Amino acid sequence: MNVQLMRVISRILESDGQTKSSRVLPAFRLAVAFLCILLCALSRNAVFVIAVIAVELLRLAFMRPAAIAQVVRTVIPILLVTGLFLLPAVFMGHPRTLGTVEMKVFESVLILAILNQTVVWKEMTDAFRALHAPQLFVFTLDMTVRFLVILGRYSNAILEAVALRSVGKTHWKNSQAGGVIGTTFLKSQRISQETAEAMACRCFDGEYKSYNRRRAGGTDWLYLALVPVLIAFFIYTEGMMIG
Repeated sequence: MNVQLMRVISRILESDGQTKSSRVLPAFRLAVAFLCILLCALSRNAVFVIAVIAVELLRLAFMRPAAIAQVVRTVIPILLVTGLFLLPAVFMGHPRTLGTVEMKVFESVLILAILNQTVVWKEMTDAFRALHAPQLFVFTLDMTVRFLVILGRYSNAILEAVALRSVGKTHWKNSQAGGVIGTTFLKSQRISQETAEAMACRCFDGEYKSYNRRRAGGTDWLYLALVPVLIAFFIYTEGMMIG
């Protein structure tokens, strides 16, 4: 439990120290990613979905080995769970349903996993703000991650203290999970109250400001020009089904 918790915290802290890994604005990349997922969900032609998967796999091939491994570890379990849930459809005479859903799930998870590897967290929240998402939603999302880091460190320190004070094969430390959760909950209440008071002292008016000063350049608009091409290809493949 401690190891998994520290891995999550380390990934968030590592993302804070990173810089942008792409020349394209995160807001444009996020918008195109959502558009791809939406079009693939609406597509009735497997050609469109396979083409998007092929492009994403080609993009994945140019990433670092560690990033590729992380994407694979994210995608494979979700595909296995999806296949397990849809396995009865195969025995009921609908094997194509399994293949269709698996392809669309693979495409969606692959896009999001690659986006997660190439866009750091602070850029992601800024992208939501640039896309005019509700400010309360963006602020809550950002603060939730920050509190998870703080509370994760706090609970990990408590668990380490319990482990260091346990001698031999005792079972009393297993019964302290409720105490750790309760103490962490009380800590979260105190932190939230202190944060609210600090925001009030700083005259916070509910506006989540963006600190990204970079404007869209030629590379950004060239990337955004792929949207009409993507939509045109979607319409073409759907017309093949009608014809």
